Amino acid sequence: MGQTVYVDLFFMINFSMDFLCFFLSSQLLGGKLKLLRTLLAAALGGVYACVALFLPFEGFPAFMLDVLLCLLMCIIAFGVARSVFLHTLVYFAVSMTLGGFMSALFTLLNRADLGIEAVESDGISAWVLALLALISAAFALVGTKFFRRRTSARYASVAFEIGGKAKQLRAFCDSGNLLRDPISGRVCVLVSAQTLKGVVGDEVINAARTKNVAPLASTDAAMARRVRLIPAKTATGEGCLLAIRPDKILVGEDGDVPQKEVDAYIALSEAQSFADGCEVLLPNELLI
Repeated sequence: MGQTVYVDLFFMINFSMDFLCFFLSSQLLGGKLKLLRTLLAAALGGVYACVALFLPFEGFPAFMLDVLLCLLMCIIAFGVARSVFLHTLVYFAVSMTLGGFMSALFTLLNRADLGIEAVESDGISAWVLALLALISAAFALVGTKFFRRRTSARYASVAFEIGGKAKQLRAFCDSGNLLRDPISGRVCVLVSAQTLKGVVGDEVINAARTKNVAPLASTDAAMARRVRLIPAKTATGEGCLLAIRPDKILVGEDGDVPQKEVDAYIALSEAQSFADGCEVLLPNELLI
């Protein structure tokens, strides 16, 4: 027995849900929604949902195609300058949360036996779907606000471990710290070089100041293999910062012992301290 699908309505439903998921994802990550890019990504999702009805395969190949399509949609919506994989994971999480809310609400309405024909069958009308989407979006938006408060703390504790030596410092959480290694794409934690004395040698401090790693290669070959120069742009101009690949970086709430391990480089700054006297500038995304 065949099933009638109204392609225009099916497209609009998927387009609207994708746009809503992108909006909630941007709210959670604290980024600015780019309307045109988001509309294009949501439109691609709507078209793919319609095309997927006629695909000749299913199972794992269809799942992988869905994943690749979602990745492409996130690249269109959010771009590739920042962590597209993080955005894609958040988009997946928001989509599942939103879908879960809608399924739960539909089940509750069905069991409540309210006499509404649109929720007493296996199908669901467009107006009920829109209502469920709005209610679910409200719950999801509240959730994103909660998680943003959790990740918008002004201060944090950071522990660095390099060559068996460790040090814990206080960090200022800075959403404007977008410094990344252009090769690996890893984010960089900006640290006052002087505060790492005892963890790294004077040769590293001098290399950070002079931006010359050649002397370091002759005195400490092991440390020289850890460092690289990273292009940096600030309000005062452009230049390079010396970055170190540590053994481990742990982050945690301000005043606590850091427990969460993150993947990042340590970029050494000549500044004695940063905002509010903190020795570290920590990108907000490392707290998610």
